[in-house]
Amino acid sequence: MRKIKKAVSVLLVGTMIASSLVGCSNKKSTSDSKDSSSKKSVEITMLNSKGEIQEGLEAIAEKYKEKTGVSIEVIACGAGESPFQKISTMYSAGNPPTLAILDTTDVKAIAEEKATDLSSEKWVQEMNGMTTDVNGKIYSFPLCIEGRGIIYNKTAIEKTLGKDFDPSTINSYDSLKAIFDKLKAKGMKYPIVISKEDWSLGAHQLQYVYETQTGDNAGAQAYIDKLKAGESIADNKRFDEFIKTFDLLKENNINNPDPLAATYEQDPIFLADGDAAFWFNGSWAWPNIKEAGGDKNEYGFIPYVLGNDTSDFANTKIQASPSKQVMIDKEKATPEQVQAAKDFLNYLVYDEQGQKALVDDCSIIPVAKNNPNAPSDPLGKSIKDAMGKDGIFTASAIVPGDHWSVLGAEMQKYLAGQSTKEELAKAIDSYWAAQK
Repeated sequence: MRKIKKAVSVLLVGTMIASSLVGCSNKKSTSDSKDSSSKKSVEITMLNSKGEIQEGLEAIAEKYKEKTGVSIEVIACGAGESPFQKISTMYSAGNPPTLAILDTTDVKAIAEEKATDLSSEKWVQEMNGMTTDVNGKIYSFPLCIEGRGIIYNKTAIEKTLGKDFDPSTINSYDSLKAIFDKLKAKGMKYPIVISKEDWSLGAHQLQYVYETQTGDNAGAQAYIDKLKAGESIADNKRFDEFIKTFDLLKENNINNPDPLAATYEQDPIFLADGDAAFWFNGSWAWPNIKEAGGDKNEYGFIPYVLGNDTSDFANTKIQASPSKQVMIDKEKATPEQVQAAKDFLNYLVYDEQGQKALVDDCSIIPVAKNNPNAPSDPLGKSIKDAMGKDGIFTASAIVPGDHWSVLGAEMQKYLAGQSTKEELAKAIDSYWAAQK
């Protein structure tokens, strides 16, 4: 087992996730973005809460500056810092970013007061109806489609078992347990990696309970409303199924016996080296796996299985939806900066270089339907392939900005054996009761 020897430049975040960013006349659009952004002295900033694409965004900013003369400083959220906390602090200090990449919940919380109305922007027509509505207006640009589930290392599984692995056979709790047992019998002591991060536990895993009620946003919101009204999560079938699956994952976690001592730098190395065969994460994790030296292996996603009904969409489909949103400040940004920010978004949608950079430099699946570029990494391909085969469900729960940190901490306690199922349920109930 290879241990990390230096800090790998791997940042998190995570939710979820996360389309497909029509070619229009690229010559025209290229010159348009050049002309409209030709104010050489304009400088804008962009807050990035999606850590794993920091380097990619910096590369795009450099290309954009060379093309237009407009300087974009990409500001990273601190490790473990929630996007809402960061943007709130920046506004309180009087220096908000011109552009901010935020979670949908955060945009909805501050858009009407802080964000520029983007409803009339041309790119809205390219977004497959995946824009976020705030009282009838659009205040944000959907950056990417992200998906999440259990990543598998097909190469490691087949090497360990000595036979082919068909991921479609993992479509129930029992089938997941069976593959774990087979791998353990062949010497793989802990078949899966479970990261300790609060966003992974409190958002990307726990939110399956909300999102798999019906598989769509309406169903997720209806169930959240019931929790707010006092219904106990302990009475919900999905919660029981979720805990049963989570118990299986934590029992087989390579970060045992001290799961809270895990590091996000080491986790992808376990998967890349084949010490473990699975890792719960999302399509955004490819840069982590690649940097860990695992880019020669075959990877894909299996569902986060819930129960043993093999016809249940939760057991046959991967969660994928628009994740991060980009808003433009209206409080402090000058008219020139607002226009420069709008031009940059148009560059990502309509400029051939921008379209390609979004996919190649950031390894994401763009939302805009006119983007002809397909993701080159196996995780992005897996989500894109599933989208083409009716293999995704698109529910993406809209939860308060502190959901992942508050309930992520409760999930960490449960992961470490410091609380019971009943105590976890009570903590979740208390959280939602306070949201009334």
